[in-house]
Amino acid sequence: MNYLKFDSTDDTPEVMIDSDLSIFIISGNSTPENALATYTPVIEWIKAPDCALNNCQCKFFFKYLSSASHHLVFEIMTQLDKLYKSGRNLSIEWSYEKIDEDMLRLGLDFASILSIPFEFCPKN
Repeated sequence: MNYLKFDSTDDTPEVMIDSDLSIFIISGNSTPENALATYTPVIEWIKAPDCALNNCQCKFFFKYLSSASHHLVFEIMTQLDKLYKSGRNLSIEWSYEKIDEDMLRLGLDFASILSIPFEFCPKN
């Protein structure tokens, strides 16, 4: 399983993951009615024994993140952190709208808990 893709909707983010091309992007609004259904496929993809994700900057950019989504995004990052600790060359790019201090603070909180390297990228 080297590829996972979901198009964005008004309340779910775009997910594009391709371990062959070293692409990992989750981007958009995240206010789904069922956050578990939205993010479980991503978590399972990362946890799969045949997950070949390596040499990749994992990119996250949320315009809005509900509290239920927040918990599951942190679970995704925790799984990425486990891969990083096992020797995979991974990092996280946390993008946020330049005026959104709450989203920056959330990324900083995640970075303070995890070992995986973070880069913070403000967007206009």
